[in-house]
This record gives sequence, C-alpha cells and structure tokens, in this order.
Amino acid sequence: MTYPKSFISYSWDDEDHKRWVRMLAENLQRNGVKVFLDQWDLHLGADLPQYMETCVRDVDYVLLVCTPSFALKANFGEGGVGYEKSVVTGEIFSGSHDARKFVPLLRTGSPQESLPSYLKSKVFIDFSDSRAFSSQLEELLRHIFGSPRHSPPSLGRKPNFISDKSTAENAFRATSRDMYCVRCGAVPGKATNCPGWTKHDFVMSKGPVYCARCGVVPGKATRCPGWTKHDFVASKGSVYCARCGTVPGEATNCPGWTKHDFVC
Repeated sequence: MTYPKSFISYSWDDEDHKRWVRMLAENLQRNGVKVFLDQWDLHLGADLPQYMETCVRDVDYVLLVCTPSFALKANFGEGGVGYEKSVVTGEIFSGSHDARKFVPLLRTGSPQESLPSYLKSKVFIDFSDSRAFSSQLEELLRHIFGSPRHSPPSLGRKPNFISDKSTAENAFRATSRDMYCVRCGAVPGKATNCPGWTKHDFVMSKGPVYCARCGVVPGKATRCPGWTKHDFVASKGSVYCARCGTVPGEATNCPGWTKHDFVC
C-alpha cells in the first residue's frame, strides 16, 4: 500500500509548541500518513538545508504550522523557516506542484499576524482551539486522502427553454394533456365533434381519469353505449369492471349491460 507523505514545517517557538507539533505528527502517522519531522528524523551532523529541501520537494503535502514567530521568520528569511520559505515559494511560483500540496495550519494568533505573506491568500485549517483538535484533524486527513465532506450532485440535463414557435407548440401539447372534454373524451389539439353537441366541454384533469360508462380514457373520441357523452371520474387507485373485468382504457361493452361498473 502506498501511503501519502507529508512534511511539517514549523518554527521552534518553545518546548510546548514542539510537543504540539510532535503530537500532530503522531496522530497523522496513526491515520496512515507518513510524516517527515525533524524531531525524529535528524541526527547529529545531519545536513539540515538538504533535509528540508528534499522533504519539501519529494513529499505529497507540506504542512506549515503558522504562528506569529513562524510568520516573522518566513517574511524576513530567518533560520530554517526562512530557508524552507525560499524552497516552498520556488515551487509555488514555478507551478511544478499540485495546488493542494501546501497546507497552512493556524496554530496560534490571528490569520493576519500568523500567516506569512506568501500564504495569506491560501485557505487554512484553524487549529488554534484545542477543543476542536479532533474535528480539524479530520478536515486535514480528508484533504490529504481526497475525501471531502461534501460532494456535488451528478450533473443534470440542460432544461428545455421556450425559444421558438415549434417549441412553444410542443409545450402547449404537453400541457394540454391535462385537459379533456367531459362529453367526448377528446383532448385539445384534435378537431372532433362531440356526439350530439355543438362544442366541447373541456375541464382540467386532477389526476388519472376514465369514463365510468365505457371505460375509455381521455384522448379517444368515442361514443358511450347508449349515451351521448362520457361520464369521466377520477381514479382513486387500481380499478376494474366488476361485471366484465376490463380495466379503464379498453372500450368494451359489458355483456347485457350498457355500461361498466368499475370498482377499486
């Protein structure tokens, strides 16, 4: 298994700060992140500049623990922090790194006083509140492993815009399906005569409907057996004719009857 590699850049403010940095490194190690840390990597006689340059260049993530002292040393190029800053900014300005590689961690102070100039435009993780350490550690781990807390939904289709005559006509036809003639069952868009009537009597559909007499559904201009108009009703569920067994939509005559007797 390949583990993500990280390097922690920080200033030696005091022993408490060094212990906090070591605790962070230990937590990352326990969660599958290989950490390069001077406190356990360096030995007497080690080449410090070479170590810092190699780590910054070769790891997947550089975690920059920001404090007022860290910002001051970075801005004025002092000590190891100043040298690491020159290596980091070299990678940033050369464009040879992943934009996610350099991660500022605010440890103490305000962002204005603790983030050095070259990091002020970057989004940081706020570790200044010790009570929120676990949640902020999770945010850092999610970043390192590419597992964001929120992901965008799947991309949908482009909506249909009414921009010309043909599209408008199609939109009208789609809407008109919700209307039907209570006399002959025809829907708008079909020029038919109602049986025994001089005009249609259109109403809006409030749900699936069918003729309680002959079983046809709106859209089919048929005569009811023995009637001059349909008797449409709203469907309240699965229905069928208690006499002949047909379901709405099939125009059949019941044996010995002039209309169906639909029930749920």
